[in-house]
Amino acid sequence: MTADDTQIDSDVEPTSGSSMAEAARGVAANPGVQDALQSVVDLAMASCECFGASVTLVRTTGGAETTATSGELIEQADNLQYEFDEGPCLRAAEHGGAYLIVDTATDPRWPTWGPAVAAMGLRSVLSIHLFTDARVLGALNLYYKCIEEFADDEVETAKVVAAHASVALARVRSERDLWRAIDSRHLIGQAQGILMERYRLTPEKAFAVLRRHSQEHNIKLHEIAVTLVRTGRLPDGSATAN
Repeated sequence: MTADDTQIDSDVEPTSGSSMAEAARGVAANPGVQDALQSVVDLAMASCECFGASVTLVRTTGGAETTATSGELIEQADNLQYEFDEGPCLRAAEHGGAYLIVDTATDPRWPTWGPAVAAMGLRSVLSIHLFTDARVLGALNLYYKCIEEFADDEVETAKVVAAHASVALARVRSERDLWRAIDSRHLIGQAQGILMERYRLTPEKAFAVLRRHSQEHNIKLHEIAVTLVRTGRLPDGSATAN
């Protein structure tokens, strides 16, 4: 397979077995956007036998970001695409379609990003666009540590997972609601970081502090995070994590 013929026709209607259908129902059952996106990553990991997976979304105002991932190495690989402004997830997210990279070290389409992720030990990639009726929203990215000669059934399985991811995103009433949920996650992460740095807490203990204050003061976790990030203090006026 050559670099020129590795863009796949993504209009083929894939089929799936009962186990895939059951897993997909689990994705759809998640009430929260972030949980649904993470379930898509988990479904990809279980179904596609890849080393890692992620979901990239593109904002209407420009720019892309990884909104769910299987691990830190995969997020780093995605972030290099955004930094270098090249890579299969950006191409799939911005233009649609599916893109295969059999060997990241030698594929000429990504001359900067490819060798960089090959050095990280990621040698093959499959990126498939996520979409609604209106527009392409992003991409599902599958990473492999070994050079992968993708079989047709592997690509079809990945397309099924991407289709379920698109359905999960379509459940969100509007794109504004989608990004509000994602931005909320980022803000909570910032608040965790403040507590971790100030009191040398683990991520788990920092989140527990935020959750406890949310429960004790009957304030949403997002609002607790907003107060802490803006003022440096928790909603009760406390500057401590006790």
